[in-house]
Amino acid sequence: DELAEALGTIARSGTRAFLERIEAGKAAEDTQLIGQFGVGFYSAFMVADRVDVISRQAGSSEAFRWSSDGKGTYEIAPVPLK
Repeated sequence: DELAEALGTIARSGTRAFLERIEAGKAAEDTQLIGQFGVGFYSAFMVADRVDVISRQAGSSEAFRWSSDGKGTYEIAPVPLK
C-alpha cells in the first residue's frame, strides 16, 4: 500500500499536476513543486525504458518491486529475499 501511495501517485499524477499548474499561470509560485516529487526519480524515466524500485519496510521480512515504463501505469509484486 505504501509503494502504491508514494510511488504510484507520483508516477501517475505528479508531473501532470505540475504541468497543469504551470499552464494555469501559477509557474512562479509552483516551480518548486517538482523538487518535492524528486527530480532524480523522474529523470530515471528519461534514460531508461523501465524503472524498478525494490523496497522493504524496516523490520519486515517481505520486499516488493514497484515497476513502471513511465507511461501511466505501474505494477507491484513481491520479491523473494535472498
